[in-house]
Amino acid sequence: MQASVEKTSAIGRKVSVVVPADKVESAVQKRLKQLSKRVKIQGFRPGKVPMKIVEQQYRGTATNDVLGDLIQNSLAEALEAEKIVPAVQPDITPEQLEKGEDFKYIASFDVYPEFEKLNLDGVKISKPESTVGDEDIDKVIENMRKQQLTWVERKRKSKKGDRVIIDFVGTVDGEEFAGGKAEDYPMVLGEGQMLPDFEKGVQGMKAGESKEIEVVFPDDYNEELGGKTAVFKIDAKTVSESQLPEIDEEFIKTFGIESGDAEELRKEVRSNLETNLESQLSSTIRQRTFDALLEQNDAEIPEKMVREEAGRMVEEQKNQMVQQGIDPKLLENFPAPEFETLKPQAEKRVALGLLMMEVIRKEELKPDEDRVNARIEKMASSYEDPSEFINYYQSNQQALAQVQSLVLEEQVVDLLLEKADVEVEEVKAAELLNMQ
Repeated sequence: MQASVEKTSAIGRKVSVVVPADKVESAVQKRLKQLSKRVKIQGFRPGKVPMKIVEQQYRGTATNDVLGDLIQNSLAEALEAEKIVPAVQPDITPEQLEKGEDFKYIASFDVYPEFEKLNLDGVKISKPESTVGDEDIDKVIENMRKQQLTWVERKRKSKKGDRVIIDFVGTVDGEEFAGGKAEDYPMVLGEGQMLPDFEKGVQGMKAGESKEIEVVFPDDYNEELGGKTAVFKIDAKTVSESQLPEIDEEFIKTFGIESGDAEELRKEVRSNLETNLESQLSSTIRQRTFDALLEQNDAEIPEKMVREEAGRMVEEQKNQMVQQGIDPKLLENFPAPEFETLKPQAEKRVALGLLMMEVIRKEELKPDEDRVNARIEKMASSYEDPSEFINYYQSNQQALAQVQSLVLEEQVVDLLLEKADVEVEEVKAAELLNMQ
C-alpha cells in the first residue's frame, strides 16, 4: 500500500491511497468463495457452483462488498503511519476500479487544530463578588406583591400607573387600517404598550370620556404606516388604580409558608436568592474565563463539526419549544435557521469544547470524587427524600456522567484562574440577577 499526504489548509488534509491490485484481487476472491457456498444457480446444487460461473455473475457484488473494508483498513494503516488523527469522519472519493489494476482513492478531512496557549498566565480576569442584602429581599417581596395586585376602579382622571380599558378606532386619510381598531383593550399607562403620542392622549381621560387624538408613526414603523399621521377615536370605559396586597398572614401562606410569619418568608427569599446568586457568580466567571481562553486561540475549526453543532442547536431549540407546550407535530416542518446565522455561536461552542478537551488531556484531569458527591448532595437537598435522589445518581451511570462533566468543567476553570491575573469586582446582587 502507498499513501501520500497533502496539507490543504491549517487543519485540512488530503490523503491519497493506492491499494495494490494483488491485495484487491485476494480480497475479491475470498469474498467470492464465501458467496459460492450459498448462491443459487439453476442446474447446480448449493455449494457446488463452479467458481468460474460464480465469478462471472457475482464479481461486481463481491468487489463492492470488499471495497469498504479495504478503504477502512488501508486508511487506518496510512493514518497510523503518518501519525494523523482526523477530527471528523473522512470524505472518501474513490477512482473507478478495473480488474487487475490498483485501487486508488482520496480521503479528505480536517484534523484537530493546534492551540497556541492553554493557560491564562498573566491574563486579566474580572471576578464578580456579591452578597444578598436586605434591599434585595425587599425588592423580591415587592415583586411578589405586584404578582397579586388587584385593580380598583376610580372616578377620576387617569394617571401614570393606572389601567384604562378603552375602545379605539384609527384612520389614516379617513380610512381605517389593519391593526388600528380594538375593543375593551386594557392599557397600563407608563408601561410603553403603545406609541408615545397615543399614551399621552389617553392619560388624563376619565371613564365615559371620548376624544380624538393624532398619532405620528415613526418612519421605520412599517411600510404602510411609517411616517404617517393617524387619527384615533378613543372611548375610555374604566379607569382603575393598582392595589398591592398587604404582607399579612394570608399573603405569606400563598407562597407555601404555612406559619404565615413574615420573617420566615424573608428567610426563604434570602435562601433562594443566595442559591441563584451563587449559580450566577459561577456562570459569569466561567464565561469570562472561557472567553479569555478563546481570545488567545484563534484557530481554524473543522466545519463539519461546526455544522453538526449547528444541527444540535436547532434540536435544542425545538426541545425547548416542546417543553413550553408547543405541539411537536407543529415543529415537523419547522424551518431551520440558515447555517450562516448559527455558525458564529456553533463555532464558538465547538472551539471551546476542543480547548477544554485539550486542557483536560494535557493536565490529565479527572473528576474530583469529593466535588462530585458534594454537588449531588447539594442537588438532593431540595428534595423530600435526598437519599433516594443520591442513590439514583450514584447508580445511574448516565446521570452520574452529567454531574462529573460539570465538575470537570469547574476544575478546568479553577486551573485556568490559578495563573490568571484575577481582579475582584464588587457587583450588586440585583444587577447580576437582573432584578427589576
